[in-house]
Amino acid sequence: MHNSRATLIAPWEFEETQSVRTGLFLKTVCRAATLHARLLNTLSLLEHIGSRKIMASCGRALDRDVLQHLAEETRHAFFFKRAAENVSGTPLGFSRGEVLALPQAKNYMDRLDAFIAKKARGTNAYVVTSLVVELRAVWFYKLYQQILGEAGSPLNLNSILAEENKHLTDLSSRTERLDIPLPTIMAFESERFAVLMDGLESAASAAA
Repeated sequence: MHNSRATLIAPWEFEETQSVRTGLFLKTVCRAATLHARLLNTLSLLEHIGSRKIMASCGRALDRDVLQHLAEETRHAFFFKRAAENVSGTPLGFSRGEVLALPQAKNYMDRLDAFIAKKARGTNAYVVTSLVVELRAVWFYKLYQQILGEAGSPLNLNSILAEENKHLTDLSSRTERLDIPLPTIMAFESERFAVLMDGLESAASAAA
């Protein structure tokens, strides 16, 4: 079998360059209200896309656990949307001028979803996709919370992190015995996240 507990350690946990890069980006964005609002709105969009994919991938097989996951991801989308509008002082949609790197954000989720559906054929793609996305979310939100704390921001992601960590624990146990090439999938996610970061940095630079 491809999977093991050891492979659940994400490769990006050991990529200091990526952590430094993302941290510098977050510090830059957090210093500019307009950019910060658009980043928060981008996170809202990503959470919203994730919740829609849960709904689409599970169809009628929405058991209690999946419904709870769906509800919490929708709440996260609302949390970031409300935070974005609090920072911007105006209602925000999901148009190109209201988020950062709109094409790359959508492409990140779509390409990852399609890749996992191909690689995890015959298994529950929802579980595998959710696991990999949650690993990235926990990594990103921990770093983001650190930057917010250093900046003295009133925004706090601890409630989001608590739920994402719970999702991660639940999903890890569900994928433990699946015969899937998880390291390959996670390496692909890392590549797609780097492309997303390229887009975010370019959009922030253009809007500055």
